Amino acid sequence: MKIIFGDEVFEGTPSEIIDQFRRNTFDNSAFVDAVSFLQYMKDTFERMTDMPCALPKGTLDERAEAMLRRLADIDALEIISGD
Repeated sequence: MKIIFGDEVFEGTPSEIIDQFRRNTFDNSAFVDAVSFLQYMKDTFERMTDMPCALPKGTLDERAEAMLRRLADIDALEIISGD
C-alpha cells in the first residue's frame, strides 16, 4: 500500500504504515505497538468527526487498512496504491 499524508509518502503493508505513524508521533513512547496506536487513531477519529469508525475483527493488517481507508474517505490522506 502507498499513501500520501500531508507532504509525506508512506509505503508498506497497512500495519507498517500505522507503525510509521506511531513512530512519528510527538511521544511514541505512549504507544507500545501498532495495535495500541491503531486503537488511539480509531478513538480520535470518532471523537473528532462524530462518525463511527468500525474496524473488522480480522488481522492487524485488515484493521489497519480499514482505518486508512476510513481516513481517505474524509480526505485526511490519499491512497495512491492499495497493493
